Amino acid sequence: MKESVKTKKEKPAKQRKKKKVTAFDVVLIIVLSLVAFICLYPFLDQLLISFATKQDFYGSTLMTIPKHFTFDSYKFILYQDRIGTAFLVSLFVTVVGVVYSMALTVLGAYVLSKQGLPGRKIFFVFVLITMFFGGGLVPFYLTIKEIGLMNNILSVIIPFGINAFNMIILRNFFSQIPKEMIESCKLDGANEFTILFRFVVPLSKAGIATIALFYMVERWNDWYWPMMFLQDAPDWAPLALELRNVLSSSQSTGIGGGGSIDPGVLFEEGKQAAMIVISMIPILCVYPFIQKYFVKGVMIGSVKD
Repeated sequence: MKESVKTKKEKPAKQRKKKKVTAFDVVLIIVLSLVAFICLYPFLDQLLISFATKQDFYGSTLMTIPKHFTFDSYKFILYQDRIGTAFLVSLFVTVVGVVYSMALTVLGAYVLSKQGLPGRKIFFVFVLITMFFGGGLVPFYLTIKEIGLMNNILSVIIPFGINAFNMIILRNFFSQIPKEMIESCKLDGANEFTILFRFVVPLSKAGIATIALFYMVERWNDWYWPMMFLQDAPDWAPLALELRNVLSSSQSTGIGGGGSIDPGVLFEEGKQAAMIVISMIPILCVYPFIQKYFVKGVMIGSVKD
């Protein structure tokens, strides 16, 4: 008994010796820590600036430390009439756009994953060409104008249904599902839509979540196409376009809030930082829930059989 106890105690000791921290590990930790700091610094800097006063900002050097903590920059942004509407417009475009794009992408990826599809390689080449060649900005603008979508919220949803790269990634996911499972479903009398939505999609949750996140970030951060197609419809401007206008404007609108904001602590950089933080909140709230699928999806979906 004593010998067995000793052997059990000796095994962890040996295992600890094998896990020695080498010089390479130390260098790797330092390098990765620096990379992480470089990635987090812009967000942390803007977050601190958004809570700082004018005195704190102009009295700082490398990073602004809010000694006089204030919410006045956020109050100023939220009191603007356009911010609430722009937030709802972005929410609508993101939700409807992601559902629309995912429906088209899932159907297209499933079709291209069918090995016995006649002309499958030709269709795949047509999809691949769109990743490298476009019709041009002017023809695209004229097309949207001719079909009557100018100054319509649908102009930033319908033309951007499928991203070829996302469809190829999802196609790789679908291709990894065992063929025997698909054949057994067909023997049981299931049609293609039943196989897709009851078997293929549930088995590809990681890929679905990854592509959905790609579309979500793309839709939420898009300001260029709304600026092009919604010029005469300011009420349909999304939050990203409002953020772009705030960042590019040297002058701000009047201060609201019924006197609850102190004009002496407001400064242009603080208002811009508050706008940036507000626009990032939805993505930061969603990402933690699909982060595990996202990491797995990028690793698996990028591998081709």
